[in-house]
Amino acid sequence: MPRLPTRVPYAIFARNNSRVYINQSYKLPRDLSGIITECHDAKNSSRIVQQDAFPLVQVNNKTKCSERQPSRRQPSVILLGLDSISRINFQRTMPRTAEFVSQVGWFEMEGYNKVADNTEENLLPILMGHTVKQAPRKCDRDDRECVSRLPWIWKDYKKAGYTIALAEDLASTGVVFTEDVLGYHPGEVDHSLHSLLLRMEQLMAIYVRFGYNYCIGRRLTISYVYDFCEQFVSRYVEELDQPAFGYFWSSTFTHDYNFGAASLDDRFLGYLQKLQAHQIFDKAIVILFSDHGARFGELLELSDGFLEERLPMLHIYLPPWFRKSYPKYVQALYLNRNRLSSNFDLHNTLRHILQLDVSTQADLPALPSCPSSQSLLHPLPRDRSCEDACIGEHWCTCKEFIAQRMNADMYYLAKMVIFHINRWMLVHQFNRFCQRIRLLDLDSAEKKMLFEENGQETMHGGIATYRLRFRTLPDAAKFQATVRLNRDLKKFDNLYVPEISRLNSYHNHSHCVDDVIAKKFCFCYPHVKLDTFMSDWKNVMLTTMEG
Repeated sequence: MPRLPTRVPYAIFARNNSRVYINQSYKLPRDLSGIITECHDAKNSSRIVQQDAFPLVQVNNKTKCSERQPSRRQPSVILLGLDSISRINFQRTMPRTAEFVSQVGWFEMEGYNKVADNTEENLLPILMGHTVKQAPRKCDRDDRECVSRLPWIWKDYKKAGYTIALAEDLASTGVVFTEDVLGYHPGEVDHSLHSLLLRMEQLMAIYVRFGYNYCIGRRLTISYVYDFCEQFVSRYVEELDQPAFGYFWSSTFTHDYNFGAASLDDRFLGYLQKLQAHQIFDKAIVILFSDHGARFGELLELSDGFLEERLPMLHIYLPPWFRKSYPKYVQALYLNRNRLSSNFDLHNTLRHILQLDVSTQADLPALPSCPSSQSLLHPLPRDRSCEDACIGEHWCTCKEFIAQRMNADMYYLAKMVIFHINRWMLVHQFNRFCQRIRLLDLDSAEKKMLFEENGQETMHGGIATYRLRFRTLPDAAKFQATVRLNRDLKKFDNLYVPEISRLNSYHNHSHCVDDVIAKKFCFCYPHVKLDTFMSDWKNVMLTTMEG
């Protein structure tokens, strides 16, 4: 029988990409954040027999807290995020995980309402306290001064003595690590999965499912995030018992397939049980949340599709010692379960955790981007409005809408919306690559009802609000728009085109543009490619700057 080739292992250091042969006694450098390992055929070094990767959370002197103990116990905060899953679909597709987060200590925010359309627009109010328009953007990766101005919430935790860990399972297209908002300079956080995952995408085999990198190498992409999370919790929360802040986000199972979460349920429950074994639920505040529900697809065709898109899940866990030490905050969170809340309130809650001596909402400094937002650890008003929570009219789920007759007036409103879409594309010069859209048909029209005490309908300043669903040509694109019509002037009042919702998939025909808003409305001219667009766009920008 022929002898099998010997397998020779070596590791690729993510720090400098150098290859180092290792054995059981090899000691890894303390500043290493991960390794990619390969076993090669001893007789043919170019033949890789096996490949794997391992994130590392190593404690060194820089990440250890000083011996001085704070006068007040500081809770660790762990954020676990799943992209594009509503509270309704979470219960439908992940029943075992939903049962786990219904235990004592967990609070589900059933009135949690998103504030914007896509992932970035909903996460920045949570992680920065700003909308996309308000946040500093387009920092060069090496521009320390620019990056230092990005007001991520973990910077406040870092100043308060917390150890910081960040991980997303999309290395180059996530929210924290996107090309548009570079989240941090390497020296600003203690542990990050980003460098390792980016190198893994370059060197290892990728299997795509549900529209994303479902597997990298031999394992699910999400497993690297939660292996990293488990190590982080084990090192800092369990062993060192020092305050830690962790943000762990995943898109690969849930973003582009409404029922992908069903494949994740048992696995995610296993992750939570592993974290439980590391005492996370004895010591830390845990937040399980999403950015929004399904934004397009068959779920939006259901009778509750309007709520599906706008009500993401939010579950907050308070450990036993916290519930005993701060009963008023526990009672407030209990009251707030069925009250209207938003992303800005969650950001204020994260701020409040750093200032637990703030006993009333008035003592917590107002958030400039949404002064009327509050911490969820303080009671929210029972009659709170979407305006109070900084939720735009198009995203608000509170007001009643009544179906309207599909008459000429309603079709005229739909045509006006399409006119504004085409004008927006023209103003931003996307019309050079994208076709002009036209109305195919109006599917539904609804009017928001406002009533006085006598039961009679009323309007504020001659303004009536309508919700329209319509289809356009080419390719029967489906849209939903909320418009405020000034009946006296016969025109819209502050229609904001980027907030118009696209209800069916658009990736197959919007390849010629890279702008997240333009993609919703774009039907590329035949044979127009993205690289052509980028070249032309740069020329336009250079010409404008020189002028």
